[in-house]
Amino acid sequence: MEKPILREQLKKMRDQLDPALIRSWNHSLHQKFWRLPQYRQAQTVMLYLSFGNEVDTWPLLKQAWVDGKRVLAPKVRRYPKEIAAVEVAAMTDLEPGFWGIYEPVRDQGVDPGEIDLILVPGLAFNSQGYRLGYGGGYYDRFLPQVKGFAVGLCYPPLLREIPVEPWDQAVDCVLVP
Repeated sequence: MEKPILREQLKKMRDQLDPALIRSWNHSLHQKFWRLPQYRQAQTVMLYLSFGNEVDTWPLLKQAWVDGKRVLAPKVRRYPKEIAAVEVAAMTDLEPGFWGIYEPVRDQGVDPGEIDLILVPGLAFNSQGYRLGYGGGYYDRFLPQVKGFAVGLCYPPLLREIPVEPWDQAVDCVLVP
């Protein structure tokens, strides 16, 4: 199946998931993330800021601050089409961006080679760590610059076979509740 059609089908499916189940899954995913040795050892972590019905990453962001991590978040640059890893130390460092997704206020990026752990967004993942993103290719271009451990968070119905292209970048680990 073509990626754009599959994306629309999976978004609809995700939007229809039971909210109580979503809360339970989010709680389980958060606990698994915090228990990762790579999280506990990381000094610098990059987290995507969840939007809509994505796996909720806001508790992860707040806990990373509590844990004394250096926290980075993606800042979308539309021209050229890329993301920058920008340090955020408080909620006041964030604002809604172009698509309504929160992103850093500042624009100055950090060298992606400094990232110890990166949380990568995805609509769906497969068991090999490949993801079906949202179609912009931002993370597929960004991930080769990252030397740290890459993690995806996935609800059980969205762990499935997906089309994989030669330029797609896999994460090192996919957590499922």
